[in-house]
Amino acid sequence: MSARLNARDRLARLLSVIPWVADQPDGVPIDDIVARFAYPRTQLLEDLQEIVFFVGVYPFTPDSLIEVDVSDDQVSIRYANWFSRPLRLSLEDGARLLTAGRSVLAMTDTGAADEGESKAPSPLLRALTKLGTALGDGAERAVDVRLGAAPADTLGVLRDAFERGLQVELEYYSYGRDELSTRRVEPAKIFSDQGNWYLSGWCHQAEGVRVFRLDRIRTTVATNIHVEHSDASVDGAFTPSSKDPRVTLQLAATARWVVEQYPVDSIDNDGEQLIVTMAVSARAWLERLLLRLGPEATVLKADPSLGTELASSAADRILARYA
Repeated sequence: MSARLNARDRLARLLSVIPWVADQPDGVPIDDIVARFAYPRTQLLEDLQEIVFFVGVYPFTPDSLIEVDVSDDQVSIRYANWFSRPLRLSLEDGARLLTAGRSVLAMTDTGAADEGESKAPSPLLRALTKLGTALGDGAERAVDVRLGAAPADTLGVLRDAFERGLQVELEYYSYGRDELSTRRVEPAKIFSDQGNWYLSGWCHQAEGVRVFRLDRIRTTVATNIHVEHSDASVDGAFTPSSKDPRVTLQLAATARWVVEQYPVDSIDNDGEQLIVTMAVSARAWLERLLLRLGPEATVLKADPSLGTELASSAADRILARYA
């Protein structure tokens, strides 16, 4: 019982432990919980006192928090008064809950059962089905969560390597540099951002933290090499650094989607135009963005390392390929 659980297993066990203990007003011996749920004792006590104890709703006053009492090798859990009240959701609240639940379902359900086996619906799927029925067909049709096109086997290999603390070898296509390369990466975080799956981790080829979009990974193989950089995670698909070159663009009002989709250093309104300064991850990325924008964007200033005539030089190369 010394092995520690990963985050997903801890959450699954907690969601089972809490209602089971709460149904027994006299409390439950800690050893019974450890044996019944295969929950390492040290982690169980940490999770009860450092996680469950702070679960509640706004404004997080004592009457809105779950009460956890750990003493004399016993655990008792009492729900706050708020949890006994009937839950009344507006259509907007329900749609948000349905969307959040669908997102979690997409992140945890990596595929069907093995051939010849039937896969029972998960409790989350059953709950979302009931919620969708209660909200009506309109909400069901409106909520459609799609997190990129990452193959289930890629997600499975990466999650398994992450949980076991192993490095992976990737054959990866870099959109910004327009090249295919092989990388050895130490997985630190798997996340979704603006509808796509990403992996962040320490890249040995780049000797630094990098982010990889999963639908651009051609092959994924787990190695037997253990992770050395456990803190190599980021919060988004692209995190600008002070070393990245900058470009200042004048954008038409119809190109406002740029500031909503990409990180920007600054944005100013100049009448009907937007003046935006942003970091550039690679010259090829900027060239493609300018080609996509066309007359909606004008380069006002660019770091010398990016060169000149960015859009026209990219267009020339594309025309040369077709020729």
